Amino acid sequence: MNPQDAQSSLDTIRRLQDRTRQEIVRGLFPLPYVLISALGLFAGFAAADLPDPWATAGTVFGFTLWAGVGIVYGHRASVRRKATAREAGIYMAMVVALLAVFGASRITAHFWLGLPSEGVVSQSVVAAAVTVAAYLAITPLVRRGIKATID
Repeated sequence: MNPQDAQSSLDTIRRLQDRTRQEIVRGLFPLPYVLISALGLFAGFAAADLPDPWATAGTVFGFTLWAGVGIVYGHRASVRRKATAREAGIYMAMVVALLAVFGASRITAHFWLGLPSEGVVSQSVVAAAVTVAAYLAITPLVRRGIKATID
């Protein structure tokens, strides 16, 4: 193999790596999956104030839907790869932020709005709605963070 062939092969590899990175970033958090995940988050968090058997069922259903969407997306993605520790850290930070938003908004709903812990419009329903709005707002930030770790 002469040096020109070797250089040509390296250029092709770099070009294909860039294309792979662009495909990974392009496919992060597609809108249908984000909306279904948001529905799962809402169901999981809003179920906290339901009576006991329904609270467990709603929470399990909601968070299973949220996690299941991510698993299905991972299997359907055109480019598959293992997540790095930095990416896992970004996802964990997102989960911690969502839990903090839920807790803070539930406390706010109780003390500031005076909502009861039971009923159609309860503390958990309001807090779940605020958390879903936060999830939809931070999704582009998470996408940018993961893009930064891939590049």
